[in-house]
Amino acid sequence: MELASALFSSAASSLAAVQKGSLASSYSLDHAVPPLHVGVWKVVRARHTSNSKLVSIWSADKSTLLNPAAHASGNPVASRRGGGGGTRDRERDHERLKLAVDVLKKEASSLSRLRHPCILEMAEPMEETRSTITFATEPVTASLRHAIAASDAAHDPSGRAAYRAPSTQDLELDEVEVQKGLSQLGKGLQFLHESAKLVHGNLTPDAVLINAKGDWKLSGFGQSRYLFDPQGGAPARWEFLAFDPDSPPSCQRDYDYVAPEYALDESPPAPSNDMYSLGCLLHAIHTHTGPPFSNRHSLPKLRTNLEEGLALVSSQWRRLPADVQEVLGSLVTRYPNRRLTARQFLESRYFEGLLVGTLRFLERDSFAAKSSEAQASFLKGLVSVLPSFSDKVVRRKILPSLLEETRKANLIPFLLPNVLYIASRMTPDDFRLEVLPALKPLFAIKDPPQAVVALIENMATFHAKCSPSVFREEVMPLIYYALESDNPVVLEKALRAVPDLCESLDYTTVKQTLFPKITTVFSRTTVLSVKVNTLICFHSMIKILDKFTLTEKLVPLLAKIKTKEPSVMIATLAVHEEMGKKCEIEAIATLILPQLWAMSIGPLLNVDHFARFMSVIKQLSTRVEAEHSRHLAELKRLEESSGAGAGAGALNGPANTGRGAISAAAVTDFESLVRGSVNGTRVEGLAAGRGGQVDIFADESPTLTPMQTGMASPPLPALPASPSFSTPSGFAPSSSSTSTSTYTAQQPLRPSISSHTSSSLGARPLGSPSFAPPPRATPLATAPAPAPAPAPRGGALRSFAPLQPGPSRTVTSSSLASSTSSSAAANYNLSLSTTTPSSSGLPPLQPTASSLFSSSSSASSAAPAWNRIPSLSPSPAPSPSPSPSPAAFPPGYNPAGALQPTVVQRAGAPPKGAMDFGNWADLDPLK
Repeated sequence: MELASALFSSAASSLAAVQKGSLASSYSLDHAVPPLHVGVWKVVRARHTSNSKLVSIWSADKSTLLNPAAHASGNPVASRRGGGGGTRDRERDHERLKLAVDVLKKEASSLSRLRHPCILEMAEPMEETRSTITFATEPVTASLRHAIAASDAAHDPSGRAAYRAPSTQDLELDEVEVQKGLSQLGKGLQFLHESAKLVHGNLTPDAVLINAKGDWKLSGFGQSRYLFDPQGGAPARWEFLAFDPDSPPSCQRDYDYVAPEYALDESPPAPSNDMYSLGCLLHAIHTHTGPPFSNRHSLPKLRTNLEEGLALVSSQWRRLPADVQEVLGSLVTRYPNRRLTARQFLESRYFEGLLVGTLRFLERDSFAAKSSEAQASFLKGLVSVLPSFSDKVVRRKILPSLLEETRKANLIPFLLPNVLYIASRMTPDDFRLEVLPALKPLFAIKDPPQAVVALIENMATFHAKCSPSVFREEVMPLIYYALESDNPVVLEKALRAVPDLCESLDYTTVKQTLFPKITTVFSRTTVLSVKVNTLICFHSMIKILDKFTLTEKLVPLLAKIKTKEPSVMIATLAVHEEMGKKCEIEAIATLILPQLWAMSIGPLLNVDHFARFMSVIKQLSTRVEAEHSRHLAELKRLEESSGAGAGAGALNGPANTGRGAISAAAVTDFESLVRGSVNGTRVEGLAAGRGGQVDIFADESPTLTPMQTGMASPPLPALPASPSFSTPSGFAPSSSSTSTSTYTAQQPLRPSISSHTSSSLGARPLGSPSFAPPPRATPLATAPAPAPAPAPRGGALRSFAPLQPGPSRTVTSSSLASSTSSSAAANYNLSLSTTTPSSSGLPPLQPTASSLFSSSSSASSAAPAWNRIPSLSPSPAPSPSPSPSPAAFPPGYNPAGALQPTVVQRAGAPPKGAMDFGNWADLDPLK
């Protein structure tokens, strides 16, 4: 927190200084980057308000130029000698301030005049106010002093390094970066000495700045001197000022880096002075001990070190590489005539390494001077050398140079492998911010086609480094542009990349964008390889596309294939096979299988191809057969369940169509679930009595509405707690003697239909239903056997009571007569009867509705018509009987066997029309 607060306050003070000039109106400070201190300068990062250009704004406060030690302690007045502040002291302070300000202004003005790639670039000219001096340069990240300190700390295992870099960035230097930086300094010095005729005069680590790209730039020209007098052309005179402790050290010559001949021999300024300083920088970098000598701003100390210490220092170089020792021995010398010039330094063995030579080849001026063939050859081999570089060198030095060359279309096929290799070593965020914006303009280029091919071949890198949304919105246009190309090679490359991308794309992108473009390519191409690759793309999209798109778009598209080439046929077969796993069986039977049969007899297919077609056809046919058979079996089961529940009268009813069975089952089951009971009995109890299964098709024996006979409907009593099993006398077996029915409680519940051969109802065709309303109320002594009530539409009337587990019971019809009190007291007991097989030995016939009714000789034991339970037992063939008299039929019954509703005309009611069926008007025999 304290460090962050200090950085923020420093940035705020820098902003206050900048706001005094016009730079404040054009730039906004970036507080995310901490300020950098280079001598008395405060360097802050800023961004232009209009074009977002990044710069570094340098500002110096004039009030800190006097008594720097006192200002560092926070008490500038206390350090003044004499404490009185007399006239002489004020004059001396004014002179010191003027000299320091002149040095700072000379630094800024020299940067504006000197233009070279190895010299710090000026972005905004100097502005001077009463209290500050400001200017702007290209973005810088650190000085060489910061980088050397970071490297020394990394090589100090004890952690006692005296200096720590103020920035959180990785400033540690490696061998290749040092060689590249020193070569840039050599080029900058060569420009100063040979072209500008200028001597730097104070080449120290603070005078070398490292920009955002990692390049080393010369700066700090406050002590620079021309080799010749600009006015007369005479050689420059020697000038040397003694070190003043009351002035900032950065505004004076550093005795640790000053050339001995200039400080001790009073020689005029010469290029050799800067080469000695360059050797001191090389020594500080490689030995991690600083410059060769620590002179402590003392000329006598400097003289002593040079006369006595050179031999001792040179003995310490033995641990360094031979090429470094050779360069140091040629730079750190007492006499200038033994030193290397800037040109000789650049040609030395120190820069003959492959890695540093690679970096020097990539420099803007060097690379531009090479021929196109040389550039292409260099880029081809670069990808094999890149693994030898550190990530920092690759990111800061090589990648920017490569991205800058992407403006040359002819080099893109050679640049991309190198760029994408570097991208593979980057984080996704860095790739999206640094690499992707430079590559996006290349997605739409058409010439040369090798550029797009190279991009598509590296789609795996794009996919790995981009989030799904970024890949879908910013990278997929590359595939879309390629699918619109007229070049078959580009088309084929794009189509081969699609299958690997489909799994990562969402449904909307595939269906609305990618699938239509590939269908367009499929329809218009005449190239066999492109046609096959489109089919491979379709195969990869089947898992994503919906059934409608497959059935309505893809299947008809494949049906239009005219070529009979085996490769196309086999690829189409694979697409059909994959669709057969997803499409409905109707589409397989009506659309896919006919196409496969037609293609299987193609004239160019061999026996292996035909066997492959047969295998897929059989596989799909088996699926159609299995699923459709299962469907039909389910319908049959529903029909049989509905028919069994509805009785014999429903065999020809709506349940046989399947719709009635499903409807009846759904309604009954729904009511059972909602109400929780069937006719007042809990569903759980019914399920327990039926072996854990509830027969949802069982009739609930609803109360019949009395017909127009005047007969009153008996009340429905509650089900008894302990169900008894009885056989109503009205449903006695057709045998003359009373038969005994035996039922075991452990047996599953099954309804039975009793077949009778009584001749009281006359002969009827098998299977024809017989319905009649209840008879009119008559005395029991003279009443004929009651006719059965009409069954509901779902089938015949049934009434079940739950079974209780227990021992087997034997129930006879004669024993149940006493349990029936009268017709007014309804009998809800379950009736199960078996029919004695006929003596004829004929197989049992299907029960008919006419066989459900039997005459009874005992009127007093007859159960009400609405309580009669049919038997499902098969009955023998009915024997012929004489036709009964019309009086024997219930009212409204038609002897011919047709269903006739009973219509009773009430007194006083208006006559009904010929087509008015009364209460039977809603009967639909087709349902």
